[in-house]
Amino acid sequence: MDPQIYTTLLGVAAGIYFIAALTALGRLLAGPNSMDRLVSLESMIAMSQGMLAAYIAWSMDTSVAYAMLVIALLGFISSLSVARFRVPDKRPKVTVRASSREATREASRDAAQEAARQEDLKHVDQKEDHF
Repeated sequence: MDPQIYTTLLGVAAGIYFIAALTALGRLLAGPNSMDRLVSLESMIAMSQGMLAAYIAWSMDTSVAYAMLVIALLGFISSLSVARFRVPDKRPKVTVRASSREATREASRDAAQEAARQEDLKHVDQKEDHF
C-alpha cells in the first residue's frame, strides 16, 4: 500500500476516534443515570483500545499491546464491579403536571368503579323484586 494513502487512512481513523471519544465523554458527563454513564465508559474503553491498535498499525511498534491488554482487563473488571455493587438511581421528582394527570386518572377510575358498583346493586335489587 502506498505510504501516503496509509497515513491518510490512519489520520481519518484517528479523527473518527476523536469525535467518538468526545461524544462518549459528553454522555459520560451528562448521562441521566448511572447505566448511561457505564455504557459511555465502556465505549470509551473500547475506543481507547482501537486508538492503540491504530497507533500500532501506524508505528509498527507492538510494545503498546501490553497496554491494550491492561485496558481490556480493567474495563472488564470495572464493568463487573459496577454491575455487582450498583445502587439503583433515585427516581426523578414528579412534576405538578404529571401528578395532576395521575390524579385525574385515579378520579376517573374511581368514578367508573363506583358506577359499575351502582349498576351491580341495581341488578341485584331487580332480581330480588322478581322472586
